[in-house]
Formats: sequence, structure tokens, C-alpha cells
Amino acid sequence: MSSSCVLFVVRSYSGTGAQPIRFREIIGRLAGKSDIHVLELTHGKAGTRAENGVTIHSLTYSFAGRTVNPPAITAGTIPAGSGLHSRPVAVIKRHIRSLFFPDTVITEASRLKREAVRLTKTYGFSVVVLSAFPFTVLLCAVSLKRNTAAKIILDVGDPFYRNSRNGWFRDRLARRFEKKHLRFVDSLVVTNEMTRKHYLESFRSAVPEMIHVIPMGIGESLAVGYGKEGTVEKVSMAGSPFRLVYAGQLYRRLREPYELYRALVSLSEEPGILIELRMYGTFSREFSSGFERAGIISFMGQISHERMADVYRSAGAVVFIDNAFGMQTPGKVFEVALTGRPVLFITDRNESPALEVIKEFSHVITAANNADAISGAVKRLILMNPVYPPKEQVNKFLWENRAAEYAELISSLSGE
Repeated sequence: MSSSCVLFVVRSYSGTGAQPIRFREIIGRLAGKSDIHVLELTHGKAGTRAENGVTIHSLTYSFAGRTVNPPAITAGTIPAGSGLHSRPVAVIKRHIRSLFFPDTVITEASRLKREAVRLTKTYGFSVVVLSAFPFTVLLCAVSLKRNTAAKIILDVGDPFYRNSRNGWFRDRLARRFEKKHLRFVDSLVVTNEMTRKHYLESFRSAVPEMIHVIPMGIGESLAVGYGKEGTVEKVSMAGSPFRLVYAGQLYRRLREPYELYRALVSLSEEPGILIELRMYGTFSREFSSGFERAGIISFMGQISHERMADVYRSAGAVVFIDNAFGMQTPGKVFEVALTGRPVLFITDRNESPALEVIKEFSHVITAANNADAISGAVKRLILMNPVYPPKEQVNKFLWENRAAEYAELISSLSGE
């Protein structure tokens, strides 16, 4: 891939979500082997900068775009009483956003298309990778196909059609939108087999040869037991509570922690059980206000990935709450599986992308998302020893291998 010139079009390159992390990790590993450029939307200043061998072109949101695409909150919990994420405000914002189709980035569509075409003509990109969400980027595919010779890759985390958040009418529009625009795409990258099967069954233009599964990944620094194998000594917690750690985001209906909270409070009242839950991330009042219990449930705020590795090392067990619906593979599942700590995997689903990943590991206890099931699972966790997965099992999840898969796909499209 040494002579390829590639453009990645992403909503955010420097953000903290799963999508920005995915592309930073992959692009960072491709940068030394190819001429890599990124076109991103930003709330900061427009311009071009070099960063770790990658040329980043930033396009500032318009006034309308800034209004409906506010900056993400990246650190700390939201203070109680702030009202930023109170339920009435959240409902109003959700209804306003639903008026935009295919998504709120449509406010930037014309400028994004023009800039993608201009950059492709200027630098001679042989391949352009479009990251969806937002699905507005599919409009870029049309312009690029009509005005340049670049091959187009669409990278999808969660499909637009049959997305559980759509509602019946919006889902019909989503199907028409994807059907119309997928024919301008040369290759489709998805993160799991469930999504691949969905596209094959839903769209005639999505033929098997064009769909490639490149899952999420993990860096060596977060694979706490990287290079180690077998059973390790239990974390010493003599006289201290058995510590559960949760790291990530929470969403109403999709990923709720209430049964976990109830289970922990109930367990703490049983004689002889010392237990605590530490929650790491940025949580709305809906999930944090009124739930903190001294010595039992604590909200620790957002911390860096580097510091999170140390948190995992000191944990008795790690908690993962599966998505209640959808086809997206949460990137956090790889991180959790490779900590070497026992894992409490909470799900009400018989089949999910995250479950497909986690079932490969032996140090996992699965529980239904109700307080009784979780309580029973936690009691079993307390008796488990941490087990570091074999290095061969860890290797296939590393970002290095995900980048190699992307490099192979780009090379095949650019004719190298």
C-alpha cells in the first residue's frame, strides 16, 4: 500500500467515542505506509494540520450545524441540577434532531461534498473511506463518483435501515436512502457478521464480494494481560470490598444500569459480603443522580485510556452491559474481554454482536439484566480467579491486525 493516497471522511477524528478511536487507531498504523489524509467536521478552527504523519483537514460546522450538533462532553460527570441531560430537555432535543434526514449533519452536506471532491482532485486520492454514522456521507459518495475516479469504501458501525431508533416511517425512508446510494459504493466495511448478513438480505446491490468484516479492536496498552497466559493470582482485597468496575457510556433503553444498582445495594446488605461498584464515564443525571451510595456505588468521572488500564488491574471484576437492541459491536467489549479480570456480562439477548465476541473467553459469567440474576452472578465472580487469555487469542483483536486488514482492502481497490 506504499503508493496509495487515501482520504478518510469522518465526523470527528479527535473525539473520545468508539468511532473516532477506531479510525485514529487504524489510520495511525497506516500513516507510515501510505499518504493518509482525514477530512473532519470540527467546532474549532478550519484549516489543515499534520499530526503523527497524517494530514488533517478540518471543516468548521456552520451556525445551523453547531446548533444541532453540539460539542460532546468529554470529561467528568454532568453535575446534578445542571439540566443538561434532564429527561424533558433530552426528549425535546431528540425530537428536534429527528426532523433532520438522514441525520443532523445534513446541514453540512453541500460543504462536505465540495470539500471531499476538491481534496480528492487536488491530492489524487485513489481511495476515499466514508465513515457512517453520519449517513449524510453517502451524499459524498455520489459527488465523488460523478466527479473523480476514486474508489469508495463505506465503513458502517450500525446500519441506517432497521436501526431500532428509527421508528416505522423513518425506517422506510432509511431503506430507500441506503438503497439509492449504496450503488455508488465500491466496498462496504462492517464490524460483525450480523451486520454483513443484514446488508446481504436487505439490498440487492450489497453483493458478498463487496462486504468486508473488519471488527473493532484494542491496543496493547489496554490488553492488561498481553503476553501472559494462564491463571494469575487473585487481586488482594483482604478486608476491602470486592471491586466491580464499569467503564463506558449508558443510554436510555439501549444500555441501562438500574438492575445492576439494585443488585449491588441488595448484596451489600447480606452478612459477610463487602462489595463496591466504581463507574467510569460521563453519565447523565438520569443514571447518576441519587444512585451514589457511600462505599457501594461511586461515580468516578471520565479518565484516559492509559489510566483505565491501571483501574482494570486493581479490579476484582469488570462489568459489561450489552446493548438491548441493534447490530453495533461496542468497542468496549474487546477491552473488557482482554483485561484478564473476571467479567460480568449482563444481557437479555440470546444473540448479539458483543455476545459473539465474549463467548470465546472462559473468564466470563453471563447474567440476565435483572437484580436477582446479577446478584447470583456476582457471588460466583467473587470466587473466580483472573485468567489472562492466550497471546494468540489476544493478537487477533489488536488494532495492528485491523489496520492490516484495511491496508489489504485499500490495496485491492487501488490496483496495487
